[in-house]
Amino acid sequence: MAKSFKQMIKDGDLRRADAMKARLEDLHEEPGFNLRAEGEDLEESIEALAEFIFAGGQIPALEVRPRVEGGMWVVDGHRRRRAFLKLDQAGRLPRVPSKDVPARLEAWIPIVAFEGNDAERVARVITSQEGKKLSPLELADGYKRLTAFGWAPDQIAKKIGKTRQHVEQMMTLGNANTDVQQLVASGQVSATTAVQVVRQHGEEAGKVLGGELQKARATGKSKVTAGSMRGPTVPRQKLEAIRVVAKELMDALPVGCLESSSPTITLPAELVERLHAAIRAVDHTAI
Repeated sequence: MAKSFKQMIKDGDLRRADAMKARLEDLHEEPGFNLRAEGEDLEESIEALAEFIFAGGQIPALEVRPRVEGGMWVVDGHRRRRAFLKLDQAGRLPRVPSKDVPARLEAWIPIVAFEGNDAERVARVITSQEGKKLSPLELADGYKRLTAFGWAPDQIAKKIGKTRQHVEQMMTLGNANTDVQQLVASGQVSATTAVQVVRQHGEEAGKVLGGELQKARATGKSKVTAGSMRGPTVPRQKLEAIRVVAKELMDALPVGCLESSSPTITLPAELVERLHAAIRAVDHTAI
């Protein structure tokens, strides 16, 4: 059985003045619990956070829970813990003499006790996102975990302060094929666009998005969005100008000419020129 926080304080494992503090070495990451994806982006954010802490920046205490093997599991504050470790390894984190072994110097980190069950621990990670927002795929992973605990979309939405639609969209992304998720993770496809294509094309979504990416690159773009899939948007006033001139052309046609067998129809040059100009305003290519 894991020690309670009260027992840890009594045994000297925790220090308490205005707030509890724990030895940095007693703070652990639970394997597979953290939602954040490992990679260069995460490492850069931890490095920046470490510099912020070293410069005197104020950050919240880590939220922790007792660990059966001793010490504590971090529930919220994984990046902060790693930033403290980075500073400590570089000799930039203050250390104080140990109460038990004065010759031993220890780094003590502010903590608060987390209260809640396993599902609520996942929800806490989602709602915190201290200093760095979770990516759509990381959120999707979190929502899938909560679903596995039996939480319905409405319950998840209420707990995290989002809409049911948002939760269902991220769940769709979380259940998409790997090729779709890789495109989103690389930043080549927006999460919203990926969800729309998955809902429309199902198993073929990855192939469809891959084709759209090639089209986007051909136009000098590096990312597929809903806008790039629709193509350029033509201002309404320009389309209206074409409609007006086209109607004037139709009105200028001789009565019955469309029913005539004659292959030639004479049109006012001024109207043709205006139509030409209106079309060029929409598409700058020569006609």
